[in-house]
Parts: sequence; structure tokens; C-alpha cells
Amino acid sequence: MLHLHRAERADGLVDALRALLADPLPDPFAPELVAVPTRGVERWVAQRLSNGLGASPGRRDGVCANVLFPWPRALLADAVAAGSGLDPAADPWRPERMAWTLLEVVEECLEEPWLRTLREHLEGGAEPRARRLTAVRHLAALFDRYALHRPELVRSWTAGEGDGWQPELWRRLRARIGRADPAERIAGACARIAAEPELLDLPPRLSVFGLTRLPAARLDVLRALAYE
Repeated sequence: MLHLHRAERADGLVDALRALLADPLPDPFAPELVAVPTRGVERWVAQRLSNGLGASPGRRDGVCANVLFPWPRALLADAVAAGSGLDPAADPWRPERMAWTLLEVVEECLEEPWLRTLREHLEGGAEPRARRLTAVRHLAALFDRYALHRPELVRSWTAGEGDGWQPELWRRLRARIGRADPAERIAGACARIAAEPELLDLPPRLSVFGLTRLPAARLDVLRALAYE
């Protein structure tokens, strides 16, 4: 079941989280998962949790132990990959993996007229290979954000819509990878996660703390993880 808690101050939220974690999981060796957006938030939450968890009455001598703080994005991306039948570590659409495939496509097509804008951008400066790799990594990060925040856009590109070099580059990349992209597979992955929760090696309780915004696609994954 998915529960949403809001407060004007984070202090109230972390106090509520500490009260929740004070009720132990059935398996004493299972870690608690508290997804946080930054390492600074992780340090603050861990410190606040340790003030009360396991503390002596009237004292702040507790400890925050066996609590994992994954990135929300990585956690949910791994869930989608598993729901799509992929090994999350080998997902070809992860930006760091996608960049190398994208580099292959760019190098093969760089002299074609439709990629002239990118070619002109890459022509200036020393060390063209390094400049090309930097640009491709930036493009991979952009494509990843498009799939997350504007899935309808990349789905239309995959369907053959859209003019310009970015839609065409996306289609060439999609053909080279040969696997459904994150925007295509989200609905099917969420349905499978909800129907087969054993696909994911997760404890029975998952908390997400300190998010100020959440793309609709990620909210769909959270709902699937919380399905009963």
C-alpha cells in the first residue's frame, strides 16, 4: 500500500519515518530501504534516525544500522528493468551504456546530411574524438531525460514522427539497441511488477524521503511496487 506524507518542515517527516522504522520488519536481517535524492539528505536523515532508533529512554544514544539509502532514480529504473525481463545492470538504455551505442551511430552517420548540425558543432576545437565523446554523453543524458519526463515525445519519435536530427538520431539508436526503450516498456513493466512482486529482491517496506517532485512515470512504478 502506498502512503503519502506531507509536512511544512522536514523535521516532522523524519520524526514520522523514525517512528515507522522503530517497528521492525519480520525478518531481523532484512535491511530498511530509504530512498533519498542526495547524499546530504542521506547524512541528515541517518543522523536524525540515530537520535531515536534503539535509544535509551530520555537519551539520544541510538544507532542507524542496516538502513540502505539508494537513489530513487536507480531504484525505480532497476525495478522497470526487472519488470521488463532485463538484468538491471545490463540494461542497454542506462545512460552510461546508451552513450557507447549512440557513439557508434553518430560515427557511422556523421557525414549524412541529416546530421549536419551535430557535425558542425563537433568540427571545431582540438581532440575531436574527446569532443565527440563528451557531446554523445550529453545527448545520452538528454535522451534519458526525454524518456522519463516526456515519454509521449519519444514514443512519437519511435513511431516515425518528428523532423530534425534528434528524432532521426533517436530512431537510429532505437533500431541499433533493438530493445524497447523506457518510455515504451513502462506500462508493461509496471503491470508485471504488480502481478509478480517476487521479481524484485526488495524488503516488505520501502520509504522514499525528501522528494520535491516526481515524474508521472516514476509514480506509476511506485504504485506498482505498493500494489497489494
